[in-house]
Amino acid sequence: MRVDLSNAKTAEIAGVPGRGIQILVPRLPSTDELIPYLRRIDASHWYSNYGPLWQEFRHKLTTVIARRTHQPGLMIALTSSGTTAIELALRARAHAGRRYCLMPSYTFIASAHAVCNAGFEPFLLDIDGSSLTLTPEIVADALPKLPEPPAAVLVISAYGAPPDIPAWDKFERDYGIPVVFDAAAALMSLEMAARQPLCVSLHATKVFGIGEGGAVLSSDEDLIERITAMTGFGFTAASRTSALRGGNYRLSEYAASVGLAALDSIDTKINALKKVVRTYATQLRNSPVLMQADVGERWVTMTLNVVLPSETAATTLHALDQGGIPWRHWWGLGCHTHPAFANLRALDLSMTRNMAPRVVGVPCHTELSDDAVQTVCEHLLMRG
Repeated sequence: MRVDLSNAKTAEIAGVPGRGIQILVPRLPSTDELIPYLRRIDASHWYSNYGPLWQEFRHKLTTVIARRTHQPGLMIALTSSGTTAIELALRARAHAGRRYCLMPSYTFIASAHAVCNAGFEPFLLDIDGSSLTLTPEIVADALPKLPEPPAAVLVISAYGAPPDIPAWDKFERDYGIPVVFDAAAALMSLEMAARQPLCVSLHATKVFGIGEGGAVLSSDEDLIERITAMTGFGFTAASRTSALRGGNYRLSEYAASVGLAALDSIDTKINALKKVVRTYATQLRNSPVLMQADVGERWVTMTLNVVLPSETAATTLHALDQGGIPWRHWWGLGCHTHPAFANLRALDLSMTRNMAPRVVGVPCHTELSDDAVQTVCEHLLMRG
């Protein structure tokens, strides 16, 4: 799979140290690993519509995540993408008839599209500078300033860090505003489940990827059953009558086969990524270049970021460019900077404007050598 790196800086300069270093190399199961599952599809002639591989993938994925989170009551609804997972979760939980869904401006633009596709309008809020996320305190402070009560809050997990589920569960109970988690890159980082839906992406660029797909996780069985029905035109399990408004958001048998094969080797992949991230942490220890809290220990990501000091950010990015080191602002500079969403209502976004230019994605993938990490870090620490 080719990843769109059109707005990334790439190693184009011959003879420079960073030549050949790639920022992201997705790694999905090989053809040989897929063949046993594809032969089962050939034998069954069942290609979509909740087939046997879909059933098995959902069961195995549920078992894996339930074991990792120590929550046996976890349930999963599979979707066609992470974006549709958010859309369906909002449609299932948000207050109908209300206009605004509160969300941070600092997130990947898919979050805003999902809110709009669910029938709501994003209302943009700021982030906490240390966690790079919207917090219950920020939302609580914003509520008296809103033109009307919101339909829901969309909480973003920053680059795969596990969300603060207990804090947001308390917020929902205190204020009566439904919470939905956009935990797109956090599937393999989750430390607990919630009754609020946790929406994840299974895109090839995630730690656990199948190419394209998504899922909604929750301990609320009724919610997961409703969302699963919504993925197939609102048909319930026992009827061909459309009981809910939905659409075609299903995962095919072919996608499920990739998922099953990917589960077979997920622990190996996680350990390889942890090794890369820990090498970064060792190289950058006691430096002014910061990493997200506990990354490489409690959780891991395919889109590793560093936070540059404001006074040296420009010279550091120049050093990366001169050294041919690829880097990227994975989330851009905020939803408010995209023309499609430039007219959204928002409160103060000063922290977003301060942090977004300094949060820089660096090379991170299972093919990255220790020497390559050292080269990247040497350029991150250059001073003019």
